[in-house]
Amino acid sequence: MTFVSHTVETGLAHLTEALLANQKHHAETVVCAQGKFYKAEVRLEPLDAEALADHLDG
Repeated sequence: MTFVSHTVETGLAHLTEALLANQKHHAETVVCAQGKFYKAEVRLEPLDAEALADHLDG
């Protein structure tokens, strides 16, 4: 797991809540940042407790 910044973590948490509120587990779009276009994609994958521990350790 990679921590980028508090702002990114908060944004991803809000995005996750919005996706789940709309019963979605995937979103993609094109965004413009710093004068360039990027494909942005989010995929939610549920983790059980054991997988979460492995993910946090790795």
